[in-house]
Amino acid sequence: MLEKLGWIRVCLIFLMVLGLAFSQWGKAMAQERITLNLDQLIQMALDKSPEMGQAQQDLVMAESDLEQAKAARWPQLDALAIGGVVDAADRPIVVVSPRPGPGDRYLRGRIENPDWDPGDLGPFGRLEITLVQPLYTFGKISHRIDAALRGVNVQKAAKDKTRGEVILRVKELYFALLLAQQGKEAASDVESFVDDARKRIQRLISLGSTSVDESDLYRLEAYAAEAKRFKAKAESGSRLAYLALKQAIGFPVEKDFQLDVKELPKDARALGDQRDYIEKALRHRPELEQIENGLEAKKSLVEAAKADMYPSIFLAGIASLAGAPNREHMDVSYIGDDFNHANGGVVLGAKWHFDFGIQQAKVSKARAEYEKLLHTREYAMRKIPLQVTKYYQEAMEHLNAFKASEEAAVASRKWVVVAFANFDMGVGQARDIFFAVERYGKNQGDYLLSLLNYHLALSRLSNAVAEYRSASR
Repeated sequence: MLEKLGWIRVCLIFLMVLGLAFSQWGKAMAQERITLNLDQLIQMALDKSPEMGQAQQDLVMAESDLEQAKAARWPQLDALAIGGVVDAADRPIVVVSPRPGPGDRYLRGRIENPDWDPGDLGPFGRLEITLVQPLYTFGKISHRIDAALRGVNVQKAAKDKTRGEVILRVKELYFALLLAQQGKEAASDVESFVDDARKRIQRLISLGSTSVDESDLYRLEAYAAEAKRFKAKAESGSRLAYLALKQAIGFPVEKDFQLDVKELPKDARALGDQRDYIEKALRHRPELEQIENGLEAKKSLVEAAKADMYPSIFLAGIASLAGAPNREHMDVSYIGDDFNHANGGVVLGAKWHFDFGIQQAKVSKARAEYEKLLHTREYAMRKIPLQVTKYYQEAMEHLNAFKASEEAAVASRKWVVVAFANFDMGVGQARDIFFAVERYGKNQGDYLLSLLNYHLALSRLSNAVAEYRSASR
């Protein structure tokens, strides 16, 4: 008997140690679950976003184009080196005839290579160097530098636009996740009402009450099924929104996080005048900045294409070195030696390209691209005010809707409480509970959806007026 009690004591101690270990493990896991607010989520998304990485590389490429355009102002060096084999040769001799030929007034002569052997070959090498410094190009270089500089500004604005899109996407996922979590709680609330009503109806049926019957239970089960369907949809949406948000911020797969709040914020933001938002959008939208810089770039490219029709004045340094060990050098200035020489000099030159319509067609194309961008700007100037107006009006609409839906949800919850109380006192019927629960579920759903749409409209309005650019400056 004592031995059995000892084994029981050992088992209890083991279970306590195991429970303590699991408790500590659970605390550690809870500590690893990081809590993040909206600002932190946005910053993490901006740091890890592949779209931001692409935009940054587009900017790097534009800056490289600018450096390339600037480098055209400086000297350019071309070097050509060749090598091969050549016949051996000694200095030639001039053989003169001893006397003039018939009808000749002078002696005749010929040049001969006394040691020429067609099989005697040797190496040779030659190096040609040309250094060209542009002096005046009629704007070919300067206009292309200006176009490349504008291209850098275009890509900077494009990066800002991408930044705004990333921020908006994180906000949409953040609010969607909050809605899904809050929707699960609302569904659980409705389920609790349904369960409470089921117990009361079943109790009355078991007591033989005539105020309820089996049809009330069937009707109640229909409401219960609808509540379960809504809860399952909310849970599925919650998992999907969580996974999407987790991927958007680049969070490690093996770790989890939780939001800093459990419900959608209910604080209403005071909106200013609609005209002020439109003017702010026209001042700060990166698309308009892209278009303006693009127009200046196209204008510069038109001028550059025109400049290509004129000559380019340059200063050039030219050097040529050649050597063949098996050939004797003949040091006579007016007889060139392609295999043994060393010469060079500085020259002033002009290069002028002529064609039959190619350059003129390039000018026409550059001008057409400029005109096209003018139409793009006109389209943007028309579309942006409409976009801002749409999001502004949606924000106002959903603000009023969520306030009204909140009041309706509060009132319908009170209706549920009163319906239960009347049913318990025998002055109410089961259908009163059904109507109250149904209306409460609908009003609560409308309230949450209106609140979500309000936050989404505010986020889109903020993006439409480029508030993210003001925060980054």
